[in-house]
Amino acid sequence: MTTTTNTTASAQQSTPVPHHFILTIQTDDGRMVTQDGTIPVVPGVHTRMQTYTTLREQVGEHWGLTRFTVLFFALEPNQL
Repeated sequence: MTTTTNTTASAQQSTPVPHHFILTIQTDDGRMVTQDGTIPVVPGVHTRMQTYTTLREQVGEHWGLTRFTVLFFALEPNQL
């Protein structure tokens, strides 16, 4: 019985949970861009900092930027 519970808990921990994010950045030339979407996060595996860093890199790549300032960041589970 304990093994089943532990296996179930492990399976739940490795299941990604969709999180909604909003990230607003400002470029060196003053442009501001807000991007939002969802990202799969595995509770107990991914940290908020890891997720922020991943999203920051993705937004930079998307806009072709290497330098920018993050003005706003929000991350919440997507389920209401």
